[in-house]
Amino acid sequence: MTVDIQYFMLRKGLKFTLGFIMLFIVTYYYLQSSSRLRSANLRKALLAGNDSVVANGRFNCHFAWTDGNGGMHQLPIETVLSKSFSLSSYSEQSQIIPYYYKSQWNSPGEDITIVTLITRNRIPNLARLAAQYNGPISATIHISDDEEGEFTLDLLEQAMEQNSAMRKYVDIHIVRDEFDRELNLWRNVAKLFARSEYVMMLDIDFFPCTQFRESVLNNVHAMNLLRSGDAALVIPAFEFSQQEDGLDYRTFPRNKRDLIQLYNENKIESFHSFWLPGHAPTDYERWVNIPSTAAYPDESADEIYPVNEYQHSYEPYVIYKNQGSPWCDERFAGYGSNKAACLFELYVSGVDFYVLPDDFIIHQTHVYPDEVRSIEVKIIYCISFIN
Repeated sequence: MTVDIQYFMLRKGLKFTLGFIMLFIVTYYYLQSSSRLRSANLRKALLAGNDSVVANGRFNCHFAWTDGNGGMHQLPIETVLSKSFSLSSYSEQSQIIPYYYKSQWNSPGEDITIVTLITRNRIPNLARLAAQYNGPISATIHISDDEEGEFTLDLLEQAMEQNSAMRKYVDIHIVRDEFDRELNLWRNVAKLFARSEYVMMLDIDFFPCTQFRESVLNNVHAMNLLRSGDAALVIPAFEFSQQEDGLDYRTFPRNKRDLIQLYNENKIESFHSFWLPGHAPTDYERWVNIPSTAAYPDESADEIYPVNEYQHSYEPYVIYKNQGSPWCDERFAGYGSNKAACLFELYVSGVDFYVLPDDFIIHQTHVYPDEVRSIEVKIIYCISFIN
């Protein structure tokens, strides 16, 4: 092959390569622009209440089924959702948008989805949770029907663009209405659209210090309990005794041995220890005295133990089977008793509670700028002293 021919082929190959690169860049830019435009249009429809535009967004606008004769039937999704959440303040002015952002994660059936709810100031917590958990998350965010709601969506979009873990693992569902702090409604929305066999109800202010998803999915005893549908697995919750020590999650202990050292030094305590009915049935003293897997791998593997003294104010953070489990009572609104009501319904449905021996979560300290919330916290304190 002559030098001229080799030079000609090299030029052709280079042109092809450059052309392919340019095509990739243009295609990528188009897809990104289309995605942003679609998101912008959906947002305008969401804030304007334009159902015809929302219907062409990211979810099917009808609920369809086939009867015994093969006939097709369908209902508007808004009708289905209004019936599903009829015990709440859900109304014609409300909108529930499932999968406003849908994650890239294709979860296997036997997985654990964290079910949580967030407000605008907790979006960074959600990003932090996604990066730490490395598993499916179904999150509901409430927005108001005004400029504040649009600002919230701006912040959410920025977080999704900047955080690869959120894009990979987090499904975002939006509740848009004028009713604030309907926490059980928001929980039910996140649970309804969770895409795995099991769910964990978790408050967004908690940080999962251990890889409990892996430990549960690889524990034969734990999985047998979950598969039965008659068990919920409790992950003990802690908080720092001095609230300022809980501001930076990067300083939190990441194994049971380090946690127990802080516990014995009275630097960490059970969550809301001032309100014993809330978490005392977990039996923290028993949990602390179970050897750590890190130190004694053969002794703690099967030390899952039952909660023997359940009472109606108990509100641990639990993993349980999604399908067939009861829903949270949406008549509870505001702060206090809403999550306890969820768990009490789970208990009276026949589900027993079992405590995981090696995993734990820690509360991340935050301020309560909301004056109403501060008053509610004081009321809970007063009730605890009365009891």
